[in-house]
This record gives sequence, C-alpha cells and structure tokens, in this order.
Amino acid sequence: MESRVEIRHLRAFVAAVEAGSFSAGARNLKVSQPALSQNVALLEQSLDRHLLDRGPCGVSPTAAGTALLGEARVLIRRFDRALAMMASFSPEANAVLRIAVPADITVQPLTEALSKLAASPFRRTAVQISQLPCPLQLAALKKGELDLTLLTEHPPEDGLDVALVAEEPLGVLIAAEEAKRLNLHGADLRLDNLAGLSWLGFPRSDSPAWYDHVVAVLRNHGITTNIEVAEATELAPAVRFAQLSMGGRFALTPRGRMHDFPQTLQWLPLVGEPLTRRTWTAWPSWSTRRDLGLLVAAMEMNSTP
Repeated sequence: MESRVEIRHLRAFVAAVEAGSFSAGARNLKVSQPALSQNVALLEQSLDRHLLDRGPCGVSPTAAGTALLGEARVLIRRFDRALAMMASFSPEANAVLRIAVPADITVQPLTEALSKLAASPFRRTAVQISQLPCPLQLAALKKGELDLTLLTEHPPEDGLDVALVAEEPLGVLIAAEEAKRLNLHGADLRLDNLAGLSWLGFPRSDSPAWYDHVVAVLRNHGITTNIEVAEATELAPAVRFAQLSMGGRFALTPRGRMHDFPQTLQWLPLVGEPLTRRTWTAWPSWSTRRDLGLLVAAMEMNSTP
C-alpha cells in the first residue's frame, strides 16, 4: 500500500524538533511518546528520507529535516486555519452550552477549560452557567435542559458519560483566635481535635451523598455536636466567614480557596487527609457536540497532576 503524509505526522515532527526530544515533544502535544515516535517514523518512511538524528542528548534535524521544517509549519498553520474557517459554518458555532454547578465548589477546572473553548473554533459558543443542587442538576440533565453538570457525588451512569475532573483534600478553616486558644497546628491537626466545635457546612439537599459521607467521617472522629446546623445553613461567603470568626465553629475547604479568606480566619491541613472532595462532570452519552467534547477534554487535562 502506498504510504502518505498526514498532518499528524507533520505535527509530531515539528513538536520533536522544537522540543529537542521525543519525550518533551510528546508532552507538548499531549500524546504518548511511542505515538509521537511512530508518527515521525511513518513520516520518514513516507518521504523515504532520514529527518532526525537521534542521540543521547535528544534529537536534531538532518539537512532534509531542516528543509522540511519551515514548510511543515506553514502547512500546519494553514490546516488549522482551514478547520477554524469550516467550524464557523457549524451549527454549533453560535450554540448555547448550558452548564450547572453546585454551591461552594471549586470551578477552576471549568474556568480553565472555558478559556480554552474561547480560544478554539467554538469561541462563539454562548455559555450559560447556573447554580443548582446535585439532584436538580441530574434531573435537568436527563430532561435535556442542561448540557453539562459539575457534581460533588458520582452520578448514576445510566444514559450519562462521567469524568472525574478534580480531587481536593479538605483542610479546616477556623477563627485564628480559636486556633490559638485550642493550640491547633497544621502539622499535627486531626479531626479529633475539633470535637468541641460545630461544623458549619452546606445543606444536605445540595449533595446528599457527599453530605452523608462528611457527617459519617466527622462522627467517626467524635464530632457530633450541632452537625444538624449545617442542614439549614445556606449562607453567602461573607456571612459564613463572619460566623466562623466568632469562634465555636469550623468549616471544611480545600487549600486552593485560601486567598478568599479574611485575616481573622486560619486554614490548617488535616493529618492523613481524611476528607477528599471529588468533582465529576456528567453529560448525555448520546451528545455529539464537539464544543462539549472540547470542554470535557480540557477539564480532564487540567485535572491531571
């Protein structure tokens, strides 16, 4: 069978030359190193030319590779422009993407993914974001009223595709004066040390499975007083911070939120990370929307350590 040059072969070649190695080039393209090496080998086979010199310090282009490099870059740019132009004629180009998130959730994976969407051929996709409890999100998703959800509990996969996009070990947010009074330190803080305090949490209706898990872990560590206060507590951040600053309470939150806290509060990690909040994204398994696929792929990529 006659060999032919494909755009993926040229991308692999350019990435390897620009990065100086197959491993770095593969990371830049977000593909595996064997896949990149195979594409370069197929390109050399198709052109019947030796394009790269391989050595212990990496790769460098041969004379033929140097001659090809500039043309390959031009072809890749033209190919990408052609795809972008055709995407503008897609019915998805000006579509609306309806997304829902629960309260008190880290949306960094979504925020970064939306930035990638804005820089893609689907940059004219309108995004509508609403805040809904997890059960209502799932109901709206199944009715076709939403295109994508972020959930703090694993959804049933009946008719849905699901991907994990964030894992956040939770620490303790407490009044700085309270931490000093109780002699609490992040190096050795355990949930048991908080047994005399009340948990200021979130309404169970927001995420029943995650709420029940948190309560079970707290009770297992001797925290049984006033857990029910969280059931009816749905407060604006400023009000929650004020309540925490008064003492007698603690909240559970990831390290990534530290910049949001007033100086009257202190965030402390927990020994052994007994509570890790996971965030899943879910969407209809029958969906063929490419803008949705790009957004999900970007969130999965951003969640990779």
